[in-house]
Amino acid sequence: MATSPSVCRVTYPNRKSYIFINQAMSWSSAQQYCRENYKDLAMIENQEENMEAQNAIPSGSMGWIGLYREPWTWSDGSLSSFRNWYPSGLNNINESQHCVTENPQHQWADEFCDVPWVFVCHQGDHSKKC
Repeated sequence: MATSPSVCRVTYPNRKSYIFINQAMSWSSAQQYCRENYKDLAMIENQEENMEAQNAIPSGSMGWIGLYREPWTWSDGSLSSFRNWYPSGLNNINESQHCVTENPQHQWADEFCDVPWVFVCHQGDHSKKC
């Protein structure tokens, strides 16, 4: 009689995992996709999470994270205190750049929300199969 392989799940409470989605969408479509398939667009609240998010993004890629304005707020509605702006990344052209991308240097820039970019989602507790 054949048996199915056993699977265990290890969960690390209070840690996010980041998932790169290689499909270009507007910020709001990316947010909807993340909420339907994971938890939300990437929410980066400290340097440790910033490093983990960077590891999820392929080199040379630029994509949406879950930050928007005003004031700078994560897509779950919480205010952002951690910042990682590219030196010229906060320029708000025509006062119309209200969403945030992470650039290939892994720094943030404001962007027009309807421009399609690839994006990063996050999940709550980090789980893995073993």
